[in-house]
Amino acid sequence: MTQSTTTPPMSGVSDETRVLHRIAPLGNWKASEGAGPLQMKVAVLDLETTGLDPQYDEIIEIAVAIIQIDVQGRVIAVESMRTGLQQPSRPIELNIAKITGIDDAMVAGKRISPTSIAESLGRAQACLCFNAEFDRRHLEMLVPEVAEMPWICAMREVPWRDLGFDGAAQNYLLAQAGMFNPTAHRAADDVASLVNLLAHECRDGRTVMAHALEGAKTSSWRFEASDLPHRLQKDAYRKGYRRSYHGVYHKLVREAEHDAEVAWYRELVGRDPTIVPVDWVERYRADWTWKPVNRKVEVAHWRR
Repeated sequence: MTQSTTTPPMSGVSDETRVLHRIAPLGNWKASEGAGPLQMKVAVLDLETTGLDPQYDEIIEIAVAIIQIDVQGRVIAVESMRTGLQQPSRPIELNIAKITGIDDAMVAGKRISPTSIAESLGRAQACLCFNAEFDRRHLEMLVPEVAEMPWICAMREVPWRDLGFDGAAQNYLLAQAGMFNPTAHRAADDVASLVNLLAHECRDGRTVMAHALEGAKTSSWRFEASDLPHRLQKDAYRKGYRRSYHGVYHKLVREAEHDAEVAWYRELVGRDPTIVPVDWVERYRADWTWKPVNRKVEVAHWRR
């Protein structure tokens, strides 16, 4: 496999080749040298579903690993790993069975206990997924308690390109970190791959987990174009604003984008958007649970 010169350094790598190593099994996880004491516990989870729409499609498999991390973001232990299957109310479509590796026969009579999931996740201080926006919104439909937990998105809250990675697919990032998972695409396999990826030490000497945690804790805002004229809706859409369940165009804005986004909106609309602070508890919640803010706020009031 050819290697880009911008990829992160790893053993067995030259300008011509890359050596991939099988991921470490979670059952006998070993902390890296120099790891410190327990700082917090994180629930790393993945779902398989019957489709993309949380209000229509259903969870058919869940996997949750509770990991322990130290103050530097090193994965020092994998406390537990739990999985579960669930029979949906409708037959699993053939294309979904091909993608997930799960068919109707495998889930017949199976049920996931929402109470059990809530208790398992409650042992951690935060939930982490590769794509938190997808997993959280589906899981909220089954386990409402997760709406009160902090959420970390490894895909969006790690500065992958700044760290020398290319692309945004989990398995591709794993390969660039020098690892591969040979088993089928199932929830437990994806969790095992993600834990290994989180433990990877990047070229700046920090782990992916450390970057993900830092990104999750940074400031962000929900910009709501609550009174956007119809003639400007296409401009807002091209800028990344999307129409919510309540009909309000909105966009998640990070710290580095804040001032430029305010300036763009003022130039387009002639006034400020409604700006709502969003922390890591609120950030990836289901769109239909947001309540539109029918008031104007000064930008300076929300700056931290």
